[in-house]
Amino acid sequence: MLTFKFTPSRLLVCLVLVMLSILIIFNKIMRGTVRETEILRNVKLSNLVKDYIGLGTRASPTNSGLKTNNSSYIFRNHRLRLWYGGRCVDSTDGEKLTVQFCDPDVEQAFSLTTDNRLIYERTGRCVNYKTKDTVVFLELADCSDDTIAFLTEDRNGEFYIQHIMKGDELCITPMSELNNFNVTTSPCLGDPVGLKSCDKAASRILLMEEGFFQEDRKLLKMAVVPPNSSCDFKACGFNKREPVELLPPDQVTRCTKLWECVTLAVKTTRRPHLIVRLAKSVRDSLGFDLPIVAYDDGPNDYPESITQQIAEYPLLKYVVSNNEDLGISRGRNLAVMQVKTRYFFLLDDDIKFTQDTKLDKLVEILDSTDATVASASYMGRTGFTGYFQFGYFNTNKSKRRMGFYHGACTMVNQTIPNHPSCVRCEISSNVFLARTKEILDIGGWDPELMIVEHKDIFIRLKAAGMKVALCPDVKVNHARPSRLKVKGEATWKRGNEVDIGLSTFR
Repeated sequence: MLTFKFTPSRLLVCLVLVMLSILIIFNKIMRGTVRETEILRNVKLSNLVKDYIGLGTRASPTNSGLKTNNSSYIFRNHRLRLWYGGRCVDSTDGEKLTVQFCDPDVEQAFSLTTDNRLIYERTGRCVNYKTKDTVVFLELADCSDDTIAFLTEDRNGEFYIQHIMKGDELCITPMSELNNFNVTTSPCLGDPVGLKSCDKAASRILLMEEGFFQEDRKLLKMAVVPPNSSCDFKACGFNKREPVELLPPDQVTRCTKLWECVTLAVKTTRRPHLIVRLAKSVRDSLGFDLPIVAYDDGPNDYPESITQQIAEYPLLKYVVSNNEDLGISRGRNLAVMQVKTRYFFLLDDDIKFTQDTKLDKLVEILDSTDATVASASYMGRTGFTGYFQFGYFNTNKSKRRMGFYHGACTMVNQTIPNHPSCVRCEISSNVFLARTKEILDIGGWDPELMIVEHKDIFIRLKAAGMKVALCPDVKVNHARPSRLKVKGEATWKRGNEVDIGLSTFR
């Protein structure tokens, strides 16, 4: 019988063979894992965005800049605009990514290549991450370095940019510096952008091709004038305030029948009871009906009793969309697009007419002056009215921003011709009469703003040189219900607009 003796040299050889075997097996496993990762990545890439997200009908997949997996770019030269709040991802120091205004005078574009690198076009550097105390911040690094991979995901029209870290899907998301870098849907300027677990609202991105963004902001650029001795920055022309003036007699067209000149335009969300209440208040206060276009997000599953109540008002057109994520801006635009009259009266669904809703006075102002908007007021409160001003608002004049002076309209008291109780204004509450064509000519409400659309449209009105009149004595009742149930579902009531205090006004 043969015997096998272990000598030190033989033992060493055995150990070396065992180690080599382990290394070979480990290498095969890793190669399989890497291959699996590549396959998964390619699967995700093959299911990229099929439609251009966030630009409505202004762009199509053929001209938007979005590319297929066979090209070198998935998207190229697009701004990353935050869906919730409307601000842009940018880098002011060339290092870290932060939340900034979408500035038409600054290139804020990114490109995503098919090898998953996210490039910041202004500097040509790639987006990478840096972890500090478990918080993952995004920063810029040379593309020659080992930068991280980004993927895109379209969740039923909701667009996100992701990175897979240790098996977890993380999204590009704004974080609040004041709240321990937690996810925020209301970021401050300069708040960092990092990687967080994907949040349906905060992480959602609107891609905006640079060319379309510039076109969108042409109206604002038209107001820009070169600096002069009294103004050392651009947009000085934005601060000009021309008085509302009477039209030449040959341009005045009088409205003699309100129902032929005015349509009420309302955006609602599953609150048909309030639209019926509004229509009834119009009939009770005026003695006749007015055309009403109400746009509802849907779905259209209302009981027959609701349909019968709506049918009692033949001039009420109640449109239910099949898009339950329509947003207030798109809903208002769709409502105004169906208006056939010269003017439309914008209001929220929880408004009621009263004996003080002197709509004919607002019509008279638009008939006889060069104002584009004539605003009413809320009973019992001043509402959201004031002046805009672009300038320095800190002591060392290092930062320029848009300022808002709440209550300045009545304080300045620049009255409207033939209407001494009405004054020139620049922003009012969402209860105003407007020229239908002029509002549509500036594009209506920004469809990319699901919320915070209020100031935006008035800023663009001012930039386009259009004037706003305010009549504090024309009042509506903002009769908010505490809770309203539709088919047993509780509908949340909307809160007050945030008021900004009046500071020194010049």
